[in-house]
Amino acid sequence: MFSLWVSLEVTPEGREEFLKAITENARASVRDEAGCFRFDVIELGDYESNRFAFYEIYRDKDAFEKEHKQAPHYFTYRDIAARVVVPGSQVNVGGELRSSFSWSE
Repeated sequence: MFSLWVSLEVTPEGREEFLKAITENARASVRDEAGCFRFDVIELGDYESNRFAFYEIYRDKDAFEKEHKQAPHYFTYRDIAARVVVPGSQVNVGGELRSSFSWSE
């Protein structure tokens, strides 16, 4: 499986628009893309910060490149992110998922 970690900062005035866009992108990715298994959005630091991270898991890199990055919801998110993400703040790290454990009672 292919996993991706993205961290970025958004402008204060773009925060709400960004949150709406990334929430819909994450929801639609898991709902509509057969190759997307997980898409978590994390607010970094204090409550109402402008720093976020995403953790995404895909069947393989093709599912990310050919399904996710071609999906209409991705293009909508990308257009909004281009306006509200602080230039130079985005860092993407992707790689092969080697193990994954979930908490259970």
